[in-house]
Amino acid sequence: MNKLFCNSTIIVAGLSLALGVLACGEDDSPADQSGTGGGATAGSGGGATTGSGGASTSGSTTGSGGASTSTSASSGGVTTASGGDPNPDPANARTFDHRHASLDGIPASCTEALKSGDFVFHYAHRSHGFQIIVGAESIEAKTPAYAFETEYCDVPQQEGAFLMWDGMIDTNLIPGEEYWATEAGISDVRTILEEHPEIRYSMWAWSSEISEQTEEDVQRYLDVLDALGQEFPEVTFIYMTGPGDEEYNGVNRTARNQQIRDFCRDHGKILYDFEDLDVHADGERHTAMVDGVEIPMQHPQYDVETSGNTEYEHTHTTQGACENKAMAFWRMMAELEGCAQ
Repeated sequence: MNKLFCNSTIIVAGLSLALGVLACGEDDSPADQSGTGGGATAGSGGGATTGSGGASTSGSTTGSGGASTSTSASSGGVTTASGGDPNPDPANARTFDHRHASLDGIPASCTEALKSGDFVFHYAHRSHGFQIIVGAESIEAKTPAYAFETEYCDVPQQEGAFLMWDGMIDTNLIPGEEYWATEAGISDVRTILEEHPEIRYSMWAWSSEISEQTEEDVQRYLDVLDALGQEFPEVTFIYMTGPGDEEYNGVNRTARNQQIRDFCRDHGKILYDFEDLDVHADGERHTAMVDGVEIPMQHPQYDVETSGNTEYEHTHTTQGACENKAMAFWRMMAELEGCAQ
């Protein structure tokens, strides 16, 4: 069972934020949902990886990934998130991507350990992030051993399942303003973690708004999660890249996702590389030319515009893509909990 610690000094110095509202893209999110599902993952057999994604990602990059202050282009507000890890260790960096999207490599004993109820995973998202949940549900329907239980804005009570808190305090459709981009959102994160010490992990998923973020906006996301990680040292904050399914502002989207990878690599963070999972299928990495730049782009196998493909559960992609995301998620959890082969 997890016990949280709250450092009041870091609360003040680390997250003293004067924030405006970030410009977020429109998102045709699904209705609030919770459900059961499951998945197990494996991949390259090498477990978690370090670095910025290596050969699995490319594209033009900008951003230092290391600044401790940033200015919001959308509001003029300044965030001074200087309370991050003062001694980051790049050796702790672990990236989970398409190499981990397989059911192999997780023994039954590991699956049972992940379903023991010893911890809860807190997850905030909108429609793109919902892919992980519905993918897990789909896998559980095929293989009941991979039981996966979510609860709407609360701790699930089911036994014998992986437990996920779905959403925040009163909704499970969560833009950045309700998790990291405003003082109110950060306060809600604190409230959830302080009142529920069984939560061992917390993660927020980008949706289409990643394409419209500035370097300063994304740096604020990185700084806030870094500072929260210091404030709650027994909670693992998992960083995410955004989806790679749109050409709109695609060059900027590629750069912002690479900014996140670079920060996680340099600061020893855990990264779930959503974009990388979008663009890989059957050993092939898909790219497209946008504004004269070759950028990673969602693989046609997962594109709902591809002939024969249908959208699954209002998630902007196919059932196979959702299952792929869920498998990578389960492999990540098996690695982080130390029970994967």
